[in-house]
Amino acid sequence: MAQLAPFHLANWIEGNKDKAKYVLGGSAAPSISPDDLLSLSTDPAATERALHFRSIKMNNGSRQGAKELRTQIASMYNEDISAANVVTATGTTGANLTVFQSLLRAGDHVVCQYPTYPQLLGLPESFGCDISYWKLDPARGWQPSIDELRGLIRPATKMIILNNPSNPTGVHLDGTLQRQILDVARDHNLVVFADEIFRPLFHGPPGGASASVPSLVEHNGYSRVVVTSSMSKVWGMSGVRIGWIVSRDRDILDLVLNTRQYTVMSTGVIDEVVATEVLSPRCRPQILQRHLDYARKNLALLEAFVKKNSDMCSWTRPTAGAIAFVKFSHPPAADDDVEFCSQLLAEDGVLVSPGSLCFSTDGQRDFPGYVRVHFTVAPEYMEEALGVVDGFLAKRRKGGTVTSRL
Repeated sequence: MAQLAPFHLANWIEGNKDKAKYVLGGSAAPSISPDDLLSLSTDPAATERALHFRSIKMNNGSRQGAKELRTQIASMYNEDISAANVVTATGTTGANLTVFQSLLRAGDHVVCQYPTYPQLLGLPESFGCDISYWKLDPARGWQPSIDELRGLIRPATKMIILNNPSNPTGVHLDGTLQRQILDVARDHNLVVFADEIFRPLFHGPPGGASASVPSLVEHNGYSRVVVTSSMSKVWGMSGVRIGWIVSRDRDILDLVLNTRQYTVMSTGVIDEVVATEVLSPRCRPQILQRHLDYARKNLALLEAFVKKNSDMCSWTRPTAGAIAFVKFSHPPAADDDVEFCSQLLAEDGVLVSPGSLCFSTDGQRDFPGYVRVHFTVAPEYMEEALGVVDGFLAKRRKGGTVTSRL
């Protein structure tokens, strides 16, 4: 395994969040406490009993993860998925690492959706894989071309790597495009991997109902599919270090379980208990609805902001997830998104994430002028933050002073 490339996104957020009054650089829903969980539960007494830890045996737990937890995870997919198809992991970060360690080798060729979450490029690269980029097209609403995917396949191709819904663009692959991807994979006997950490946060088009979008693992007819997710982005439980791996392919699951024995062995039993309760029928719907409400209200605010400042910014309105990729293309950024984000933080205390730094391949400068903005925060917080950014742009229109980069 070669040296990993710098993780610019995490470094940017962690290095700057303590300087900010408004943190819109991340992507996880606001953290939920046990008291919050009790207030959201339809049966607080049952939730309180479930979170009573004093009698829990502090052992290694199950080799595959607690069955109760895996059953709740499986219930978020269709009837083809059962607890037997689920393996727990240490967050999505650990789930992704486990899958790649299990299935990829030096010299393998992979096709990766781009832009994407940096880990999905950095890990295969460090394993010695050759990577081709399946580029999302901003001119097409950040949708990729299936014909371009077909053209990227080689004899050495082993895997198609997806992030659905997409980080940083906030768009998703609909069921039709998913089936087309699986057809390509079937033709070449490829593994389809999808980091689905923002599923099921589908807030739909303006004025529409929440979209019903399948997981890649739910499609019949091709089983060499593996998806991952965790407790962080949708469920507000980043500190509960539980993620999961789901596949209908027994060979893939056996390889994953073997790697798990060499690495994490098991996940924390208290984390498993908390995650099981969060994903239970008495808690899960209320948490999801709260964060969908945040997303819809804040997207309306963000849409109004972009419209008001259309001389300076543009976007593709997200359909899923927790983030938007906004392009600033006038003197405030002048295509230097890092300078723009640094000035916004230094002058007005708003942290957002620069696209060219955080989502380009190392050494490149793709996505100049793009800024990732997190919107599953409390609406009053979002409104205040956007008001500050609006004032920042107004100063730039008047030729305000430019500070040095942080």
